[in-house]
Amino acid sequence: MRNPCLFFLLFSSVFFTEKAATAESWGAVLFNTKQHSFGSVALGAQAEFRFELMNMYNSDLQLVSVRSSCSCTAAQFSTSLLKPGETGAVIARFNTSGQHLREKSATLTVQLEMKINGILKVDTVQLSVSGYIRPDVLLTPGSVEFGSVAEKTTTVRILQLEYTGRPGWALTNIERSLPFVYARAEEIRRERGNVMYRITVILKEDAPPGYVRDVLRLTTNEFQQGRSEPVEITLPIQGVVTGTIQAKPSPLQIGILSPGETVVKNMIVRNETPFQITNVSASDTRFRFSFSNQASTIHLISVSFSAGQPQDIAEVFRISTNDSRHNIITVDAFGRVMNQPP
Repeated sequence: MRNPCLFFLLFSSVFFTEKAATAESWGAVLFNTKQHSFGSVALGAQAEFRFELMNMYNSDLQLVSVRSSCSCTAAQFSTSLLKPGETGAVIARFNTSGQHLREKSATLTVQLEMKINGILKVDTVQLSVSGYIRPDVLLTPGSVEFGSVAEKTTTVRILQLEYTGRPGWALTNIERSLPFVYARAEEIRRERGNVMYRITVILKEDAPPGYVRDVLRLTTNEFQQGRSEPVEITLPIQGVVTGTIQAKPSPLQIGILSPGETVVKNMIVRNETPFQITNVSASDTRFRFSFSNQASTIHLISVSFSAGQPQDIAEVFRISTNDSRHNIITVDAFGRVMNQPP
């Protein structure tokens, strides 16, 4: 039977004793989720999912290996080393080529390592993915790739979806979660059991700087037996919107601190033309900022933080500039204050 006190300490990551390090689930609690369904995807679709994890402990975390139980899914790490407080991902890519059709699933086995007081701790975490690869729907190209897009720019991508099967099959709706993404489907050919759609996806000019990741859900007039909801086909979207003024790293990782500890981090702010930083602020007064008010294309901001009692840190820095187009830019900052193990 699992010791409830040990599990609580492990989950909250307040202590990382040798006993907790050897527990079966110390690596599993690092992941936000350990399973994902791609849903119904078309042939050729580039379906990808990121299993995010965060190193909440006080030692470096090594992502050693990941293997898949099925060639229908490939997996890799976004990085092989996570320092305390850093985040990473196991990236799973669903293989929708003709060699894999219909219901597919895979187990991803991830090996993690960490040294505590010179002792190597090893854990294995299993992640699962599943999906239905439709042999009757072909998507060209397989995803919406906006690439790198300048801020305040409208960008358009056009794809084709072809269905071959029963007469009367049709797309009825397109759903998306991001307000600055627009999509429409136009039927351009129908011959007996074959229909082709032109799908237009627009990244609008009000898209904020940062990564764009979304999934379009193409609703059809098709129903599966025993289900009341119509069948959907998923279409992944990704890209990055770059602002004229960019601050890096963003977000800023403060790391894991002990009560009373002070840490100093640096940020770089760039622009195509010279500009001035007029102020940097945060609602948490324990943050202190140092910067030059001289005009330049590159600025260094020194960020100092003095830790208090154990708590999670989630702050937004507001950087004021004299650039009329980007007079305020924001940077998220994350960290954790926690007691050290005895």
